[in-house]
Amino acid sequence: MDRQHPTYRLGPEFDRKLSAFVQALISSGWEVFAEEFERVDSFVGGAKLDGRERDDHLLRRTEKPIYLLEAISYKLYDELNREAFNHTKDTLIVMPDCLSLHNPDCLKDDQKWGDFCLQCTPDCQANQIMEMAEQYGAKVVFSKRKLEEQIKHFAANSDNLGIVGVACLLMLANGMRTAMEEGIPVRGVPLGFTGCEHWNDQPFASAFPITQLEMILKEKYEHQH
Repeated sequence: MDRQHPTYRLGPEFDRKLSAFVQALISSGWEVFAEEFERVDSFVGGAKLDGRERDDHLLRRTEKPIYLLEAISYKLYDELNREAFNHTKDTLIVMPDCLSLHNPDCLKDDQKWGDFCLQCTPDCQANQIMEMAEQYGAKVVFSKRKLEEQIKHFAANSDNLGIVGVACLLMLANGMRTAMEEGIPVRGVPLGFTGCEHWNDQPFASAFPITQLEMILKEKYEHQH
């Protein structure tokens, strides 16, 4: 019996073609994003020489091609989820602790399923997200280390949930995958740079393009009104 392949079928030339495609993609990526990723190699080189005891060596030593892969993955997931997200009833914005101007001494309200910003500082981007979310009827929480449990909790308390994740480039796509595995449409906004303790001996507030978040929320609102 001649069985038909249900989806893909890899021919004998697949690996050669894929290798050529990946090499061309990487080469093109370094040309297009030369400015964005120009300091990664030097940081990784220093991180590999860092002999201090810390639990984030693997993260800090992430090679530059992975940054490009994670950027592509985030954008693919964002586009794939765009239409479904616009049809969801509720919106949850999950943001990182490092956005707080006062991190790690932020005066946030500690909660089991995600801490809440108390909006103590107008210039803080966490506060600005809170203000924007109020305009669009969205809920905002700081992310938890056990993201899967956090997402499951809010999904169980919503008839139809859509999520927007704000995170660093190396965390964003993985967090979006976590939401997608729970069947939740998710979009993402990457941090413009990382100020947290993983990357800095003296941490400072990270930042992101808040206009990109507004475009996502506005698009959903206009789709439903």
